[in-house]
Amino acid sequence: MKNTDDPIVAMIEAHRRACVETRATFEHQSVVENEFVAGVRWIAGNDAAGEALAVQDDLAVKLLETRPTTIAGAAALLTYYVDAVTTTQPEVAFPELDGRDFAYFIARNVAAALSNMAAAGDAIEQHRAGAQGQQVPRPTRHVDHSNPSNSSVAANAFT
Repeated sequence: MKNTDDPIVAMIEAHRRACVETRATFEHQSVVENEFVAGVRWIAGNDAAGEALAVQDDLAVKLLETRPTTIAGAAALLTYYVDAVTTTQPEVAFPELDGRDFAYFIARNVAAALSNMAAAGDAIEQHRAGAQGQQVPRPTRHVDHSNPSNSSVAANAFT
């Protein structure tokens, strides 16, 4: 089931289309090279392939800059990456960044997204509990007031 509300889905589709376009331009470039056609036609094919690859790489970076907002979006991003590297060489579909494999950055993006979703879920639960008149659990601290150094630490912690 596709979740079209998640912005990562649009980025995945844009990158998927860019990969198809890049493959087509490189295939055209190969045909031109195989015909041993020199000059303007070869240069135009080479330029088109370079431009398509630049667009594809820019969209790949946007896959990292666009954080999934749903679990379905996070799963879609991981699935897209796995599918892409299963059907083609990873370096063809995704650039290497800062000397690291693209998978590292995909995993980091999904981990951050899931962490944000978990934190938002916790905040919603606390809000619901408070709105329903339930006591929201508060952190408890045991301070030994017989020891003056503990009392000043506790007092200074909130100043």
